[in-house]
Amino acid sequence: MTSRDLAELVGRSNSHVSRWENGKLTPSEADTATILAVLGVTGTERDRILELARDALEPNWVAPGTDKQLAALTEYERTSTQIINVEPLMIPGLLQTYDYARHIIAEFGASSRSEAEQRAQQRIGRQHVLTGQHPKRLHAIIGEAGLRYPTCPPDLMREQLHELTRAGKRDNVEIQVLPLDRPCGPALSGSWALIEFAQAKPVVQLEHFDTSTTITDVKAVKTYRAAVETLRKTALSPADSADLIAALS
Repeated sequence: MTSRDLAELVGRSNSHVSRWENGKLTPSEADTATILAVLGVTGTERDRILELARDALEPNWVAPGTDKQLAALTEYERTSTQIINVEPLMIPGLLQTYDYARHIIAEFGASSRSEAEQRAQQRIGRQHVLTGQHPKRLHAIIGEAGLRYPTCPPDLMREQLHELTRAGKRDNVEIQVLPLDRPCGPALSGSWALIEFAQAKPVVQLEHFDTSTTITDVKAVKTYRAAVETLRKTALSPADSADLIAALS
C-alpha cells in the first residue's frame, strides 16, 4: 500500500500522511486508530500503539515499571543518531557487561535471579545499536565514583573496566570521565540521556528507581543540551579518561 493509497482510505491528503511518516507531524490518537483499522491491526498490538500515540502527544511523560521504560528507551535508541548519556554513579547501560548488568539489576530490586538474568540479557541486546550496520554515536560521561566505588565484586568490575577500554576505541563511542575533584551541577541530579534524531526533535530520558521520565519540551531539552557542553568542558578528555580507566583496571 502506498502512502497515497493510505491517504485516500483515511481521508487525509498525501502530504499529510507524508508528514506523519517523516516525523514532522504527530498523528492524533483518533487518526492512529483509523490507520490501524485500515491496516487491520487489532488486539494487544492495537492497544500498545494507541498508548504510544497518547504518550506522543504529551509534552513530558512518566513511564512507571520496567516494561514500558524498556520499550520506550529501546525505540529511542533504535531510531537515534546520537546518544549522550550522563551516569554519575555507574556504567551506562549501553556499555555494561552482562555480569555487571546482572549484578546491579539484582541489587536494584529484581524479584528473582532469573528476572535479573533476563533483564541483563535485554540490556546487552540493546547494545547492537552501537555495533550494527548503521551504528549510533554514543558520548558517555561517567562519574569517577562509578569507576572507583562499584556496586559489584572487584573481578566483575575489572572486566567491566576492560570493556570500557575496548568500547572507547570504537569510532562511534566517546567516553569522558568526570573527576571527583571537579563537581559539576548537571551531574548531581542523577542519570540522564539526551537522545537526538535525524528528523524528530531530541528528547531527554531521566532515570529514577523503577521509573523513567521522558522530557520533550523544547525549552527544557535546550537546558540539558547546554548542560552537556558544561560537562564536556569539565570532564577529562577522552584520552585522559582512557588513561584513568586503564589505571583503575
